[in-house]
Parts: sequence; C-alpha cells; structure tokens
Amino acid sequence: MIKSINPCHALLLAVLFSTNAFSQKDRPDMKFGNVKPADFLPQAYAIDSSASAIFLIDQGATHYNGNNEGGFDVVFETHEKIRLLKKTSFEDVATVKIQLVKTNDYEEKLDDLEAATFNLENGQVVKTKLEKSSIFKDKDGDYITVKFTFPNIKEGSIIEYKYKHITPAFWRIPAWTFQGVYPRLWSEYSVEIPEFYDFVFLQQGYLPFHIDSVKTSHDNFNITSHGSSADSRLSTYSFGANTVQHFWVVKDAVPLKDESFTTTLQNHVSKIEFQLSSIRYPERPVEPYLRDWYKVSEDLMKDEDFGEVLSHDNNWLKDDVKKAVDNEKDPLEKAKKIFAYVRDNFSCNDYSYRYLSQTPKKTLQLKKGNVVDINMLLAAMLQYAGFEVHPVLLSTRKHGKTLDVYPIMTKFNYMITQAVIGDKSYLLDAASGDVAFGKLPVRCYNGSARIIEATNPALINLSADSLKESRITAVFIVNDEKGLAGSYASTFGHAGSIDLRDELHTDENKKDFYNKEKKEFPFEVEMTDAVVDSLKLMDNPVAFKYTFKFKPEDDMLYLNPLLTETTKENPFKSAERIYPVEMPYCVDEVYLLNMEIPKGYKVEEVPKSSRVMLNETDGMFEYIIAASGDHIQLRCRLNIKKANFTPDDYQTLRDFYAFVVKKEAEQIVFKKM
Repeated sequence: MIKSINPCHALLLAVLFSTNAFSQKDRPDMKFGNVKPADFLPQAYAIDSSASAIFLIDQGATHYNGNNEGGFDVVFETHEKIRLLKKTSFEDVATVKIQLVKTNDYEEKLDDLEAATFNLENGQVVKTKLEKSSIFKDKDGDYITVKFTFPNIKEGSIIEYKYKHITPAFWRIPAWTFQGVYPRLWSEYSVEIPEFYDFVFLQQGYLPFHIDSVKTSHDNFNITSHGSSADSRLSTYSFGANTVQHFWVVKDAVPLKDESFTTTLQNHVSKIEFQLSSIRYPERPVEPYLRDWYKVSEDLMKDEDFGEVLSHDNNWLKDDVKKAVDNEKDPLEKAKKIFAYVRDNFSCNDYSYRYLSQTPKKTLQLKKGNVVDINMLLAAMLQYAGFEVHPVLLSTRKHGKTLDVYPIMTKFNYMITQAVIGDKSYLLDAASGDVAFGKLPVRCYNGSARIIEATNPALINLSADSLKESRITAVFIVNDEKGLAGSYASTFGHAGSIDLRDELHTDENKKDFYNKEKKEFPFEVEMTDAVVDSLKLMDNPVAFKYTFKFKPEDDMLYLNPLLTETTKENPFKSAERIYPVEMPYCVDEVYLLNMEIPKGYKVEEVPKSSRVMLNETDGMFEYIIAASGDHIQLRCRLNIKKANFTPDDYQTLRDFYAFVVKKEAEQIVFKKM
C-alpha cells in the first residue's frame, strides 16, 4: 500500500487528522545513556519471544539549517537503543556503517557521534564508551564509510548510539523505515520543512500509526553567502519563515518476515519517503522540481548515457546488421534475426542498471555489457534496419514497485526495447540469453513499464496477472513381460522453459536433473531414454521425456497416480499474513494418467474424484479419476487465474493449497490376487 500525500493538503486537514501535541505518557525517555537495571530484566519480549535483538528506541528527526554556502543544509539526527538478546544479532546490529558523500563541490558531514555499550554487572549498570580510535573511515571514490563496532558486547547487552548527518542536498529528506528485521517497541520520525519547499510524501505499509500529527510553526534561519570572486566578503542574512512539522510514531512494530510468493519485502515494509515537487522562494515564481514523464523522457533521449545514440545514423552498425539479417526480406523475420544475433552473441554482466556503462560501440567490440548496454545496442541495430524503436524502463520484481504518477528514477533498474513492426509492437530483452523474441523473463512482470518517448511516454502493463504459465504432463503405464513400463512427457510453459534452459547448460547439469527426477519416484524404477527437447530452440517450449520400468511384487501395492508430480507441501505456512501474495504468474497445470492395472492385481481402493473452487472465479483444482475394466485414468488440473492476492484472501488461498496437498497425496491401492 503506497499513499502520496501533498504537505499543503496535509496542512489544510491538520485540525481534522492530527493528534494534538503528542502524548508524553507512553513515550520512552529519549535521554542518551539513561539505562536502568530494570531494562535488563526481560529475557524475551512479548512482541516476539524468539527475537535475537529488539529496538527499544528507534528515533529519527530531520530539519533545515542555513549554511555558509548561501543555501540550506538538511540535518538528519538518529538515535538507536537496542537490546542484544542472542549472538546471532551481533553482526547485524552491533556493527554500524554510515555513508557520506564528498566531492569537489559537495560534502556531507557527520557530527555529534556518540556510542556506548551497557551491561549489568553485580546489579549495577556498567557503561563502556566507544573510543574515537575505534571509529574507522573507508574511502571509495566519492563515498566515505564511517564504521564502528560496539565494545564489550554480550548476550543481554544494551547498545546505544546517536549522530547527526548533515548534507547540503536541500532536495533530499531521508526516508524512514518503521519496520525491520527486528521488533521495534517505539519508532518515531519527525520532519520540519520550511515553507519554501513542497514535498510529496510516499507512505507505504500496513502498520497503523500510534501518532500522526502535523502543525505549523515559525523558525529563524541564518544564511551566509560568498561575494563574487573579486569580492571575498561574506554576507549573512537572518530571516524568519513558517515551517511545517510532521511527527509519526509506530508502536510495537513487528518484523516483516519473508514468506513464499513475495517479490521483495521493500514493497511492503512500513516506511515513508519524500520527493521534492516544487520550490517557493520569496519574490520568485514557483519552480517545479519534480518533472513530468514528457520532460524526463525528452532529457533521457538526449542523455549520452542513455538514448542519445538513437539520434545518430550509426553507420558503424552496417556490417553487423548485414551479417545478422543475412538477406532476409520479411520485416518480422528480419527483426527476429537481429534480436537473435544480439541475444546469442552478447553476454550480460549486470541485470540491474538504469544507464549505459559504456558506449554502444564499446559493447559491440567487447560483446558484453549491462542490461542497458545490450538492449540499447539492440535498439540501435533495429533502428538502423528501419524499425521504429523505443527504450522501455521498468523495475524488476526483486527491485520493488515503481510509481505510475511520479518519475522517480531510482525506482527503475532495467531496460528493454520496444520494436514496432507493421501494426504490432514487441517487447524485447536480448540481455536474457534464454528468452524468445517477443517474450520477457518473469522478473520483468512487476506492475508496469514506461516507454521513454518524448511525445508519448505511455505505460505498458506488465502485471504478473497478465502472464499465463501452462504445463501439460502425460503418463502412460502398460504391462510388459517384466512388470510395468511407462512413458512420461511434460511440456513446459514460457517461464518453465526459461528455467530449464538456464539450469541445463551442460551435460553434467542434465545428468543431475535426470537423477533428481528418478529420486522423486516413491519406489525404485529403471529410467531410460531421458531427453530434454528444444533447449536451443528459443521459440519452442521445452519438453522433458523419458521411459521407466518397475516391478510390483508386494501383496499390497500402493501407488500415487501423480508419481513425481505431487505438491508435497503447502507453500503458505504462516497462520496469517499482513501483506499480499505475489505469485510470479497465473498457473494452468494439467496432469494426465492412463495406466493398465498391474497383472495379477485388482483394484482395492481408488481416491474419490473431487473439484474445488478458489473464490468462485479465481481458480480451480480438479481431480477426476476412474477405474474401468483393466484401466485407470486420471485428470488432475490446477488452475490459478490470478497472480496477486490481497491479505484478505490469504486464509482462503492457504486452505485451498492444503486441500491440494492432501488430495495429491492419496494413493491407489492394488491387492495381489
């Protein structure tokens, strides 16, 4: 859940929605170093009895100060007080890293750093202060990392630290996360913004605010500016201005735990982010800061680190395009050959990038690059061959959701190419070596993508609900002179084919895959003629086939008719879930069995046929089995018609899969005559 809040609107509604000056009675004491013996008493906390650490205080505050460069600094203060309950938390929590940026004209500073460890010894609280000599700095280009580890820590210790982070980037208010890996008893964040700046607030998560208040105030600012190069005098200005003060508190924030069918927890963790939308300096017109998609697209297509290459004739591509096309005249086939040429001859070394890392000429020479390097080269080659092309930006599933309204570029990490051929358009990803023309890897289906085109930067729907994954498996079992002989054939859908191509690159990989399949049988079998078809034919689905034999000898034969295809466990293990279920695609899996009753046996028991619906229209599971004469036939189908489910659907979905697991575990019982 993401909400966009304009602070101007928040001001108008402050009287209705704000909490009056927040209640002090349940707010913990924020004084640094105020640790009492009673703070060490709990061996576990009700909020999460298994937690290896717990945040007693999680406090942040941001305000603006005038600086000596004629502008404003953003001052971010943080204060953390943490109880270490188990050693497993030491590495995560007891080592702190703070990143600063320093360039020739831009410098962030760290101030008022204080840290200490508190232990209870003989009934007394003993403080071990962090010494300055234990604070280290690592420089990497323009980045400086300040790092320290708390001294004298042990299970049960309380660690506490605070600092100020000062940046001249007036447009950047630090985000605040109210949830994390460990429980937080009290997480608060306050932000005071001068009236000169309008911010959009991006709020997400499912935890309710214990306090959510806003009020106006007045503050005084002192700004010092330098004169011209000929005039080295300093001028200091003092003035007052209205400010907007926001205050948020989340109390008893449980950790958000990773569960099955989750793109990334960053989509669901309770947090608030800020994006500067406009600047309102006195006696000046309002200056928009957050651009629209038309302006962003126009600038990106002029950027030499993005789309500027598509504005040239690019004659240097002549030989490679000619080699790829190979005298093909049909437009669609020509585009397919160019796509295959790039996909099969260039390797991707970074699947999370937003800009070129090198010139397209360099990519052509090296035969490798990041996802933008490769797909931009594809776009340039297609354009040189006469096709209309457009870059398309998106965010992969593990990177997080984008915002359809606001062009916040950090939300994007992937580029594909759109090619218009005749009256149809195709989305292409040549950076993924196992993907067919006009298909995308599953990681791209994460909501929506954005065409980067100045006159029409349209959205493209790439919801997982639009991706259908089918699979059909057929098994035939007959009697022979040595027992039972069977054949297995399974044809995979788009996503399954990509996964198998990615997994089965070598003969050794294939051997391991076959052995794994053999071990899935619930009894000993002889497996032969195993083959995987169409691994190199990207436009065809991958099929897995083999034959098998087994000899029943026991008086009672128990046979699961689904053999290796059973759903062994419910993927939804938690009793409840507070965030959505995000499957990678819709599912339609069909399993067909036609078998002869083993010679010398009779059918003692057959599972009952069954059909259940998921929310009436969201899906269906059917298990239709019949024994007739000397044959048994089964049709088992799992059809999930949507990929995304709300938390309200979780229990229904969990119960549905529990039924599937139980039903698919049932066996046919044969008795020797």
